[in-house]
This record gives sequence, structure tokens and C-alpha cells, in this order.
Amino acid sequence: MSESDTSSAAAAPSERLLRWVLAVGIVGGPLAFLIGGVFNPSIHESGVLSLTHNAHASPVTNAIHLVAFVVASYLLPFGAIGLAWLAYPRTPWLASIAGLLAVIGWLPFSALTAQDDVTNALAQLPDSASYGGFWDHFTNDPVMLSYLVVYVVGHLTSYVLFGIALGRGRIISWWATWMLAASSPLTLTAFVFPYRLVVGAVALGLVVIGSVPAAVAMIRGRRVPAAT
Repeated sequence: MSESDTSSAAAAPSERLLRWVLAVGIVGGPLAFLIGGVFNPSIHESGVLSLTHNAHASPVTNAIHLVAFVVASYLLPFGAIGLAWLAYPRTPWLASIAGLLAVIGWLPFSALTAQDDVTNALAQLPDSASYGGFWDHFTNDPVMLSYLVVYVVGHLTSYVLFGIALGRGRIISWWATWMLAASSPLTLTAFVFPYRLVVGAVALGLVVIGSVPAAVAMIRGRRVPAAT
């Protein structure tokens, strides 16, 4: 039996529960985000287009989109804490910075999910396109813009740092390190190039796949001791 398996088997039930919660957050958060994004009928569009696309979207797929985003809003901060906890012994400063950026960056995700819910609710009203001006004003006001900026800067920067920290600590394989780190630049290209849904889905797919080894390490109790 390996050292990691032994430490996992010897862990107290409370610690095993904590490890499983963090492991689910590490993979489940990005996975729920990916599912919600794929079924999102409107991504970064004007008020009129967002309301029109929501009005014509399938109620089932739009419900999946909203439920997945709600689930992601709860899981993503736990995943950030889990990744930071794994990387901390070998790269304490890098892990701490990445963890703080990730948690702060993911906290506004609930507000952005609520924004999607408001969009869907407005889209069900008669003559919904007439609310496009209100939607543009609401989503571009200082409060919502601050949420968006913190969300973008925080979570995109953190995954690059997590990839570096986990790679240095040899917690995950090199390919998983590169997947986590490469997901952020790829996400940024989705704001510039067409086919943003496809590019965004690929970027989130990299995060999901790259997070699997970290979740496995969390469950097995593979936390490399601090360098002396």
C-alpha cells in the first residue's frame, strides 16, 4: 500500500468527508459551469438579443443552464480552496495568492447567475424586447461591471497560478498542469474571436480534465510535505 493510500485510509471520517467535498468542488464546479455554459442561450450579447434568444430558447435547456450555474456557484469556491490546500505545502505563497484570487473571483458568480435568471424572467413577459434598454443599463451599471471584472480577473489568473503551483509541487502530472494554465488564455480569446461558445466550452473542458488528477490526489490524501 502506498504512502498516500495509507494516509487516506488512516484519515478520520471528518477528514475523509472534507476531502470528498473539496474533490467534488474541484471537478464538479467547472463541470457544472461547462454544462450551464453549453445550454446558455445568450452569452455576452446586447439586451435585445439576450432577451430574444432567451424567449425562443427551450424552457428545458434554459432550466438546465440555470440549475447548473446555481450548482457551480456553490461548488467553485470549494474547488478553489481544495486546489490551494493541495499546493500549499510546497508553494505556500503561490497557493495562497491563487486561492485568494480564485475565491474572490468566484464569489460574484452567484450575482452573474442571478443576472441570467433576470434575463430569462424578462424574456417571458409580453413584448420582452422592449426591456432591452433596461437590461443594458442594469448589466452595465457600476455594480454589475465590478462583479464581472472581479470574476474575470480573479478566476482566470488563479487557474494559471494553480497550474504552476500544483506542477511545482508535483501534485499533478505535467499535462494536467498545462491544461489548467492554458485554459485562461484560451478563455480570453473567446471574447475576441467568433464561435465564443465553442472556444469557451473547450477552455472549460481543459479545466475539467486538468482538475481530475487534483481531485484524485485530494481523495487519496496526496499532499506532498513542505520542502525543507
